[in-house]
Amino acid sequence: MNQVSHRATGLFLVLLLLLFQACGRKEKKTEQKPETKPAGISNILFFMETSASMGGYLKGETNFKVIVSDLVTKLNQVAPVDVWTIAGKPQPVAGGYNQFVVNLATTPLATERSSELHRIFKQVGEKAKGNTVALLVSDCILSFPDEEIRKNPEINRQNAESVLKSQINDQFASLKKQGISATVFAYTSGFNGTYYDYQNNKHKLAGESRPFYVWVIGKQELVSDLNQKLNELLSTKPAKQLDFGASGALNQYDLFFSLNKKGSWRAEKAGLSEVSVKPSAPAEFAVGLNLDGLPAYAQAEAYLKKNLAITAPNATVKLVNVQKKVQVPTDRLKERELKLLNQNTHVLTFRVENLYDEKAAISVKLPVRFDDWYATGWSTMDDRTPANRLNKTFALVHLMNGVKEAYQSATNDFLVLNINLEK
Repeated sequence: MNQVSHRATGLFLVLLLLLFQACGRKEKKTEQKPETKPAGISNILFFMETSASMGGYLKGETNFKVIVSDLVTKLNQVAPVDVWTIAGKPQPVAGGYNQFVVNLATTPLATERSSELHRIFKQVGEKAKGNTVALLVSDCILSFPDEEIRKNPEINRQNAESVLKSQINDQFASLKKQGISATVFAYTSGFNGTYYDYQNNKHKLAGESRPFYVWVIGKQELVSDLNQKLNELLSTKPAKQLDFGASGALNQYDLFFSLNKKGSWRAEKAGLSEVSVKPSAPAEFAVGLNLDGLPAYAQAEAYLKKNLAITAPNATVKLVNVQKKVQVPTDRLKERELKLLNQNTHVLTFRVENLYDEKAAISVKLPVRFDDWYATGWSTMDDRTPANRLNKTFALVHLMNGVKEAYQSATNDFLVLNINLEK
């Protein structure tokens, strides 16, 4: 080999070595790239309505002050809290949440003119963007402006359903379109001060029990996470709770291959294959679901059994059992199936009694239904006497129905499962 060939070979080896080093450096740089962490609640905005109708909650020893102080303090353990007052334009509270707690006991806060609730919800909802969750504390009394009541003292009763409910509905429908959900907590507290009835007449109350409400507004996954944390942290649990979800239906499930199995079939990714079934020998199979994101009442066994709708045009399929994870015997489960069980909250077992064709598609839906506790015990349309208003809120039924109708529709489901059967 001549000298030129040696030089060419050497040059080729040098270039090859440089290429490997460059690749190695590039690969090393890629390995050092930081991992992206899932987003959670970045901050919490806490709003307290401060119209004059709220004043009685702040005088003397009241549950309101105890509950709100505890709530703000515990919220700050979840994420940084900024406190605002709101009646007309939102106003930040100087000194942060600690100063706000002091103000609850020492400073007259509820001194502003009454405001329209749909405008308050609009302003609070506008703050619940991104990873921010907003909370509102209010007595939630629907009312027209003072000047309209002076013109017609019956306007609140006559038009609460037609006008005020529609305004609330419109506001929450807008939030739903943005993927914003809401939860409401209901509490009661002694009230010491001036109460304004639906005609704006004044009543002096001394310790009379009055409701108030805490609204949590934000992305559904953030609201659900915060609700779970508050359930663990709060010293006083709400008397009632209602969740309004905004996201799409749950469609993920895990098909168990031996748990609660009866008959002959094989588990596949999209359902069951090699299904052998006849009326005298039905097949049964179980699926695991994580229902943590659903309202608590929608996770109840009785609710699931009553409301779950099964459609199977080419088969006869029935729901035979609903079990919470803790009710499932695990002594015979293999490690793989135990892992599936642990990542879910519920197990639903279905029975296939007939399969009329070679293939059948099962659709399992849980329509959105909202609890109506607010209509039966918390709402009144005449709050002029102690008996009619005790622990009740004027026109609450119309406010809550306005929110409910914004989130609930004929095509709105908590879950939609598609399971295939094949002989």
